[in-house]
Amino acid sequence: MSYHILVVEDDLSIQKAICTFLVKDGYTVTAAKDGEEAISLFEQETFHLILLDMMLPKKNGEEVLQEIRQVSPQQPVLIISALDDEFIQIDAYTKRIEDYVVKPFSMNILLFKINAILNRIYDNQNQSIVIGSVQLFVQQYEVTLNGEKIELTPKEFEILQAMFLNVGKVYSREELLTVVWGYDFLGDSRTIDVHVKNIRRKLGNDVIKTIKGIGYKVEKL
Repeated sequence: MSYHILVVEDDLSIQKAICTFLVKDGYTVTAAKDGEEAISLFEQETFHLILLDMMLPKKNGEEVLQEIRQVSPQQPVLIISALDDEFIQIDAYTKRIEDYVVKPFSMNILLFKINAILNRIYDNQNQSIVIGSVQLFVQQYEVTLNGEKIELTPKEFEILQAMFLNVGKVYSREELLTVVWGYDFLGDSRTIDVHVKNIRRKLGNDVIKTIKGIGYKVEKL
């Protein structure tokens, strides 16, 4: 499989060099030049790894990382930054990053670290759940329909994963909010309806069943 990496770097010469190097090594790469663009792409697509610069325009790396963690606590992130202060690095590690690479860096060393991270996280590449024509790859955050990859947002994937891992269980909206967003989510429970509607639009109406007055479930087809 081709891992999908998001490169968030405002220095376009460095961004281009990293992207070119990764593409040559077989990776699928998407690039963002500022924090706002990074968040927008993260909300729309699924990435196996995010390379995140700390000194970014519009939203800095710390703000971007905080927003990523609110949405997906397990999203793999590797920091690339000219900030070499050890306290900044330690603080970044407390936010569950995979590694911290200080600029300037060797492209070969960066590639080695990326390969090590991806191999460690996604070493069980065959772990998947099949329901009808839909196959969900747990470690890779990927879903296919009739063998064709379908792009889900991180939240859509996590909602689907929760139900695929518990086939037949009826989830209330509140339960799904707790599983996916956490106990401290203060938003409207109807946000689940919006995400389920989007999942059905992408994967078909039969994937998730509505249990009137209760919530949703996935049945073994």
